[in-house]
This record gives sequence, C-alpha cells and structure tokens, in this order.
Amino acid sequence: MTELHLLDGKLNRKYIIDTYSSIIWAPRYNDIGDCEIVMLASKENFKKIEECKYIARDDDEMVCEIKKIDIKTDIESGDQLIITGIDIKTILNQRIIIKQTNFNGLVEDYIRRLIIDSIINPLNLDRKINNFILENKNGFTEIIREQVTYENVGDKIQKLCKQYGWGYKVTVKDKNFIFSLYKGIDNSNYVTFSEDYDVLATTDYSKDDSDIKNIAIVAGEGEGAERKTVTIGTGVGINRHELYVDARDISSSIDYDELLSNYPDGEEKNINNIIYYQVNGSNIAILTKNEKKEVTKVQLCNNTYIENLKNAGYEKISEYVSVTSFVGEIIPNVNYIYKRDYNLGDIVNIINEYGISINVRISEIIESQDKNGYKIEPIFENIE
Repeated sequence: MTELHLLDGKLNRKYIIDTYSSIIWAPRYNDIGDCEIVMLASKENFKKIEECKYIARDDDEMVCEIKKIDIKTDIESGDQLIITGIDIKTILNQRIIIKQTNFNGLVEDYIRRLIIDSIINPLNLDRKINNFILENKNGFTEIIREQVTYENVGDKIQKLCKQYGWGYKVTVKDKNFIFSLYKGIDNSNYVTFSEDYDVLATTDYSKDDSDIKNIAIVAGEGEGAERKTVTIGTGVGINRHELYVDARDISSSIDYDELLSNYPDGEEKNINNIIYYQVNGSNIAILTKNEKKEVTKVQLCNNTYIENLKNAGYEKISEYVSVTSFVGEIIPNVNYIYKRDYNLGDIVNIINEYGISINVRISEIIESQDKNGYKIEPIFENIE
C-alpha cells in the first residue's frame, strides 16, 4: 500500500502511515483536489493526526491539509478513523484581492502579481506567508487587459486557468509552499483509452448543452442610458444565446502608478488643452494635474475601458459552454501506466463502446485502494 507522510504545521515530516483500511486520492488539474483515508481508530493514530496538519505522498505532488477527523463506530470491523483532506491550493482561497488591480500584459504575470500582492509581499504584513514562493515562469504568451477588485485570489486564478487550459498547483519542497502553472502534454496521438484495447473497464459519457451562452452583454459603470456597455461573442438567430454580465465594479478611474506599470513606455501629449497618456500613438488615459503639475486623476479613455469590459465578458462566457465528459475506470498497468504514459492535465484519445471518439483532457484522477484492490478512475473534460 502507498505510504503516507504526516507533516506538522511547519512542514516537518513527523509520522509515516503505511496501514489503513482504504484511501481515496483525487488531484485535479485546475480545481481543488482532496483525499480521504480510513484507518483503525486508536489512541496512537488519533494522537498522530491531532499533532499534524498535512498529508503527503512521495509518489504524488498533491499535498492535502487535514480538514476533518471523524470516528465511526463499526461493530464488525472495529472503530474507524476517517481523515478528510483538501489540496493545499486552498491557501490561495484564504486571500481576497482587496485593492483595485488593473493589469495589461501576460496572463502568467497577472497571476503572479495577484499572489505577490496578496501573499508574498502584501502591504499588510499580517497577510504575508513567509514560506510561500513562486516557481520560475513558464513563458506562456497569452495576454490580458483586466481590472479586478474584491475577488477571491484562488477563485480568480482558477477561472483564468480554466479559460486558458492551464493547470495550477501548490507543492511542498524544502519546507516551502511552491506555486506553479503548467500545461498538460498532448498525448492524443498515441494514448487511446478504449475497451477494445482492454484499457477501459467502464465508461460513462455525458454531453450537456443546457447552459450554453455565446453572446455576453457586458454593462460597466454609469446609469441608465449613459451606462457603458459592450457585446462580445458570436451567434445569430436561433443559435444566439445571450448572457448579461454586470461589470459595474470595473472602474475607468485608476491610480497613476498603476497606469505607468500597466502601460510602460508611454508619453504625455496635450491635445486641445487635454493631457492624454499615449502608448505607440494610441490614447490610453486622460490625466488631470494640479498647479504643481502633479497628476491628481487618471481617467481611462473609452477604448481602453471597453477592452476591460470585453475581457470581463470573455471570462464570464467561458463558464457557459457545452460540456462533454467521460468518466472511465481504467484497468491499471495494461498498455498505459499512470505517470509514465499519461498524467493529470494531459490530452488523450478515448473511444467508448458506441464508437464515440474524442480528444479530451484528464482533469481529475481518482485513485482508490481498499480490501478489494487498487482502482484508478480518470475524469475527462472536453477541450473544444
């Protein structure tokens, strides 16, 4: 059976658990994973769990924080200690974006900035987690222009990762929490899960079009007829499904320092006694200055503000798509081996008994082990 390590609050390894009744271990690509361990209830085992805060495995990157401890009475098998853990990615959910944040640049830099501002180098030092660090950048090239305030940091990162097809994780190394982004590998050309190949034991297929939206009408600041709106997406006639997005919290007023940070290498230009901040000849914002020539107000130009609204629309509409999913129980170590031939986040091909063939991403892997043996159950998500 897989060895488990119990870690204390300072990430020191304190105990090994190698005897238990059952285990469920479920890491997720761009969602929060979890685990459940059932073991014999005893004073010794309860003491070990009480002294520790995290559960880890040497053969998997996910580390779970112990969130719940139950003791269940079982006359036949003896009392059972049930430990429930949640992926330490939930650390990101412990912080809120408390300051209006405007960003224009790489999505990867945007995510790192949210973590730096809220966890690594916040203005309020009570929010700082000293042993939380960022892994090196991946060099992802996706770009975003957005404004965000008062969202949960973890929820925001999760939305962005789902929008761009990325995975994210928080691992433990040298007593540090390490955040990183990653992309699964496209193995669809040579990894095919099929009952015909004796790889799949069972499959469940689902295609859900009940919540499709392909047009977003985004409403920003202002009142009544003066409210700024923009429409994004494509869809005509009977195939048009509209969604309203209330983006009133997106403001056209930002700090001057943020303007310079998000739009570097700009210059001021006076046009008809109006001071514009321009980048490559495009008007980004209007500046108001006092008698000392200090900037007292920054008002984003309409074109810049509209781009912020569009991004809010694209993010929201990405939640309303056709969802095709496969759930399959894999026969272990037949043709393909987990973590050698495929891994969490990878793209593979799957064919069910009805001949439905599709390339999908492995969004979740549920490992379970009990008296009946070892099972592995991947959850597949449509990538289109």
